[in-house]
Amino acid sequence: MHMITTEDYTEFVGPNAVKYIFNFAKFQTLRDGFTVTWHWPAFLFGFWWFLYRKMYFWAFVTFLIGFLPFGNFIAQLGYGMSAYFFYYRDSTAKIGAIKSVTPTGGASIALRQAGGVHGWVKIVGVVCFFLQPMWIFLMSLLFGSAFIFSFQQVVV
Repeated sequence: MHMITTEDYTEFVGPNAVKYIFNFAKFQTLRDGFTVTWHWPAFLFGFWWFLYRKMYFWAFVTFLIGFLPFGNFIAQLGYGMSAYFFYYRDSTAKIGAIKSVTPTGGASIALRQAGGVHGWVKIVGVVCFFLQPMWIFLMSLLFGSAFIFSFQQVVV
């Protein structure tokens, strides 16, 4: 196993690396154990944050949890308290895999490509935020009028 350095994490994480590495150190002190930390973007925008940080499995999980009644807020609290840990585990695994197949000194470019963020997620998230009310309105018109029409047929 290759030793993962702070520079490796910095290359992989990209934007806001200092904030992430500060929190990663908490988990390393516990020998990769969990401790509660707080991450506002993951709490407020769980699905989008996981996509932004290229954590597709967790994005899929948050997408599915979003359909559960009353479970979403509890899940959001969980994302806020554990996002740094999820990202630490994800980045550690990906960095280790990259370093195991990349010659010494050549991992920097591969780390930046595999890590970092998806800039498009911010744009798509904002567009979806503004389209959601319109979508709900259109669906209520479509299904609402269908319901009213069928109700009138039964009454008459």
